Amino acid sequence: MPYQTQFADIAYPDESGQPCALMFRVAITASSERLAIVHLLHFNPAFQSAMTSYIVRDHVLNPILDSHLRGVALKCVRLKVQDNKQVMFPIEVDFHDYIERRNPHESTPVTTGRGLYTQRVKIRSEFVLAGRTRVHTSHSTPVAVPKDIARALR
Repeated sequence: MPYQTQFADIAYPDESGQPCALMFRVAITASSERLAIVHLLHFNPAFQSAMTSYIVRDHVLNPILDSHLRGVALKCVRLKVQDNKQVMFPIEVDFHDYIERRNPHESTPVTTGRGLYTQRVKIRSEFVLAGRTRVHTSHSTPVAVPKDIARALR
Protein backbone atom coordinates (compact mmCIF):
# COMPACT_ATOMS: atom_id res chain seq x y z
CA MET A 1 0.00 0.00 0.00
CA PRO A 2 1.54 3.34 -1.00
CA TYR A 3 1.64 6.23 1.43
CA GLN A 4 1.32 9.94 0.86
CA THR A 5 1.40 12.96 3.11
CA GLN A 6 -1.17 15.72 2.95
CA PHE A 7 -0.38 18.67 0.70
CA ALA A 8 1.46 21.46 2.48
CA ASP A 9 2.25 25.00 1.38
CA ILE A 10 5.77 26.18 0.68
CA ALA A 11 6.82 29.74 -0.13
CA TYR A 12 9.73 30.41 -2.47
CA PRO A 13 11.30 33.24 -4.45
CA ASP A 14 10.79 33.32 -8.19
CA GLU A 15 13.61 34.21 -10.59
CA SER A 16 13.24 37.92 -9.79
CA GLY A 17 13.11 37.39 -6.01
CA GLN A 18 9.36 37.96 -5.70
CA PRO A 19 7.53 35.78 -3.17
CA CYS A 20 5.48 32.87 -4.54
CA ALA A 21 3.87 29.74 -3.14
CA LEU A 22 2.87 26.26 -4.23
CA MET A 23 1.80 23.03 -2.56
CA PHE A 24 3.84 19.88 -2.13
CA ARG A 25 3.55 16.41 -0.67
CA VAL A 26 5.73 13.35 -0.35
CA ALA A 27 4.51 9.94 -1.49
CA ILE A 28 6.09 6.53 -0.96
CA THR A 29 5.55 3.82 -3.57
CA ALA A 30 4.66 0.25 -2.68
CA SER A 31 6.85 -1.26 -5.41
CA SER A 32 9.76 -3.59 -4.66
CA GLU A 33 12.13 -0.64 -5.13
CA ARG A 34 10.51 1.76 -2.65
CA LEU A 35 10.68 5.34 -3.91
CA ALA A 36 9.97 8.70 -2.29
CA ILE A 37 8.26 11.05 -4.71
CA VAL A 38 8.29 14.80 -4.09
CA HIS A 39 5.12 16.08 -5.76
CA LEU A 40 5.01 19.83 -6.49
CA LEU A 41 1.58 21.24 -7.35
CA HIS A 42 1.49 24.70 -8.92
CA PHE A 43 -1.98 26.16 -8.41
CA ASN A 44 -1.74 29.94 -8.84
CA PRO A 45 -0.99 31.23 -12.36
CA ALA A 46 0.20 34.55 -10.88
CA PHE A 47 3.24 32.74 -9.42
CA GLN A 48 6.16 31.44 -11.44
CA SER A 49 5.83 27.70 -11.95
CA ALA A 50 8.32 24.97 -11.12
CA MET A 51 7.36 23.50 -14.50
CA THR A 52 8.98 26.35 -16.41
CA SER A 53 11.86 27.38 -14.13
CA TYR A 54 14.67 25.20 -12.85
CA ILE A 55 15.52 28.00 -10.40
CA VAL A 56 12.08 27.65 -8.82
CA ARG A 57 12.36 23.82 -8.79
CA ASP A 58 15.74 24.01 -7.05
CA HIS A 59 14.57 26.68 -4.55
CA VAL A 60 11.69 24.41 -3.56
CA LEU A 61 13.29 20.95 -3.83
CA ASN A 62 16.41 21.50 -1.70
CA PRO A 63 14.55 22.62 1.46
CA ILE A 64 12.04 19.76 1.09
CA LEU A 65 14.85 17.21 0.83
CA ASP A 66 16.59 18.76 3.82
CA SER A 67 13.56 18.90 6.08
CA HIS A 68 11.38 15.96 5.00
CA LEU A 69 13.68 13.36 3.41
CA ARG A 70 17.06 14.02 5.04
CA GLY A 71 19.17 10.85 5.00
CA VAL A 72 17.16 9.05 2.28
CA ALA A 73 19.35 7.76 -0.55
CA LEU A 74 18.95 10.24 -3.40
CA LYS A 75 18.73 7.37 -5.89
CA CYS A 76 15.35 6.56 -4.25
CA VAL A 77 13.90 10.07 -4.68
CA ARG A 78 11.93 11.31 -7.68
CA LEU A 79 10.50 14.74 -8.50
CA LYS A 80 7.04 15.14 -10.01
CA VAL A 81 5.84 18.59 -11.05
CA GLN A 82 2.19 19.26 -11.79
CA ASP A 83 0.83 22.33 -13.50
CA ASN A 84 -1.55 22.00 -16.45
CA LYS A 85 0.31 18.76 -17.13
CA GLN A 86 2.34 16.31 -15.04
CA VAL A 87 5.99 15.40 -15.64
CA MET A 88 9.00 14.03 -13.78
CA PHE A 89 12.32 15.86 -13.61
CA PRO A 90 15.54 13.91 -13.01
CA ILE A 91 17.42 15.11 -9.93
CA GLU A 92 21.14 15.77 -10.33
CA VAL A 93 23.75 16.08 -7.59
CA ASP A 94 25.78 19.25 -7.20
CA PHE A 95 29.14 17.43 -7.10
CA HIS A 96 31.11 20.50 -6.07
CA ASP A 97 28.83 20.98 -3.04
CA TYR A 98 28.94 17.23 -2.31
CA ILE A 99 32.75 17.24 -2.11
CA GLU A 100 32.92 20.56 -0.23
CA ARG A 101 30.67 19.15 2.48
CA ARG A 102 33.20 16.33 2.91
CA ASN A 103 30.81 13.58 1.89
CA PRO A 104 32.40 10.19 1.11
CA HIS A 105 34.26 10.12 -2.22
CA GLU A 106 37.52 8.96 -3.74
CA SER A 107 39.75 11.35 -5.63
CA THR A 108 42.73 10.39 -7.73
CA PRO A 109 45.19 12.90 -9.25
CA VAL A 110 45.53 12.62 -13.02
CA THR A 111 48.26 14.22 -15.13
CA THR A 112 46.74 16.06 -18.08
CA GLY A 113 49.84 17.35 -19.84
CA ARG A 114 52.33 20.19 -19.53
CA GLY A 115 52.75 19.27 -15.89
CA LEU A 116 49.13 20.07 -15.02
CA TYR A 117 47.04 17.90 -12.74
CA THR A 118 43.33 17.35 -12.39
CA GLN A 119 41.37 15.00 -10.19
CA ARG A 120 39.18 12.07 -11.05
CA VAL A 121 36.41 11.78 -8.45
CA LYS A 122 34.37 8.65 -7.74
CA ILE A 123 31.17 8.81 -5.75
CA ARG A 124 29.06 5.77 -4.89
CA SER A 125 25.35 6.42 -5.33
CA GLU A 126 24.43 4.85 -1.99
CA PHE A 127 26.49 7.57 -0.24
CA VAL A 128 24.55 10.43 -1.84
CA LEU A 129 21.85 11.25 0.72
CA ALA A 130 19.03 13.77 0.54
CA GLY A 131 19.66 16.88 2.57
CA ARG A 132 23.40 16.32 2.78
CA THR A 133 24.24 17.97 -0.51
CA ARG A 134 22.53 20.40 -2.86
CA VAL A 135 20.75 19.07 -5.91
CA HIS A 136 19.66 20.76 -9.11
CA THR A 137 17.43 20.19 -12.11
CA SER A 138 18.95 22.76 -14.46
CA HIS A 139 20.03 20.21 -17.08
CA SER A 140 17.03 17.91 -16.61
CA THR A 141 14.66 17.15 -19.44
CA PRO A 142 11.11 16.39 -18.28
CA VAL A 143 9.85 12.85 -18.80
CA ALA A 144 6.41 11.26 -18.58
CA VAL A 145 5.25 10.05 -15.19
CA PRO A 146 5.64 6.23 -14.96
CA LYS A 147 2.48 4.25 -14.20
CA ASP A 148 3.65 2.98 -10.80
CA ILE A 149 4.38 6.52 -9.63
CA ALA A 150 1.08 7.82 -11.02
CA ARG A 151 -0.70 5.05 -9.06
CA ALA A 152 1.08 6.02 -5.85
CA LEU A 153 -0.04 9.64 -6.27
CA ARG A 154 -3.76 9.04 -6.84
